[in-house]
Amino acid sequence: MKGEIQEILLGDCPICGAKNSLKSLNFIHDIPYFGKVMESTIFCEKCGYRNADVMMLEEKEPRLYTVKIEEEKDLFTRVVRSKSGTVELDEIGVKIEPGPASQGFITNVEGLLERVKDTLIMTRHFKEQENDEDAIKKVDELLEYIEDVRDGKKPLTVRIMDPFGHSALIGEKVKSRLLSEEEIKSLSKGPYVVVEPEETGQ
Repeated sequence: MKGEIQEILLGDCPICGAKNSLKSLNFIHDIPYFGKVMESTIFCEKCGYRNADVMMLEEKEPRLYTVKIEEEKDLFTRVVRSKSGTVELDEIGVKIEPGPASQGFITNVEGLLERVKDTLIMTRHFKEQENDEDAIKKVDELLEYIEDVRDGKKPLTVRIMDPFGHSALIGEKVKSRLLSEEEIKSLSKGPYVVVEPEETGQ
């Protein structure tokens, strides 16, 4: 039901095997200029297993959405990402692709940056254990760049591509176009998340 959360009992958990512990929570949004979207979260009350996705309830075309973040208000640009969406953050060389561990979400650019920041902090922790000083320095540069973007001091180009049209950027500055057949073929359709830090372009 639109505007309400639906709770559905799915049965036994496939992870821990607990009886009747697996549930699904579904919430339907009506997003202006995009259409009806359902956020679905499957979780186990026993072991804490969780998997989220975003499903479009209206048919969409395969599209590329682009926005350049240049000031603080741009951070409120809405991000709708399904499991089939590929997200790219140009200036920091981060790419989030579909795959087995991938989850859909609805957030804004600031929330997206927070997700990337959490992943980078986790990466930094592993690199500290390996005493990889070069990698630690690179991660620190990326974290610093993200903070500068959030403060409106540095630009960031955000792109999202989805061969099934189930992902989008929504905001005043967003530009959109259809994906070409070649671009569609080059995209992962999977569901995993890959974060590949590169140069910060400073």
